[in-house]
Amino acid sequence: MTDAITHIHPNNDAGVSRGVATEHFVYAAGLAIDGATMRRVPEADTIENETRICLQRIEDTLAEAGLSLKDVAKTSCWVSDEAYRFEFIHAYRDYFAPGPFPSRGTVSASLAGDCRVQIEVTAVRPEPADS
Repeated sequence: MTDAITHIHPNNDAGVSRGVATEHFVYAAGLAIDGATMRRVPEADTIENETRICLQRIEDTLAEAGLSLKDVAKTSCWVSDEAYRFEFIHAYRDYFAPGPFPSRGTVSASLAGDCRVQIEVTAVRPEPADS
């Protein structure tokens, strides 16, 4: 690893960090998972709630790096079943409203710990005002 990378909330037991910050970018991931049990948190009882939890965790991670959802350029999203796509899109759209919305790719795939939604973002740090 290099000193140019800052890890945000590393979880060495799981082998992941909630976010990684560099000079120009912040990469963050959100799952509605309990790190101790590696199971979906009880509050994620619907796809919409699970999506909101993922995005809230991402928003918290970005805030620690001095950024917000408005700095997100790209999201990569997964749902564990294609049938969840429309509920996911509804919650995602509401969370980023009123826009503009980041670029988004969404696919269906098997996810960890009985989670049904996973989201990763790439956020761009604004240029310093004096550059």
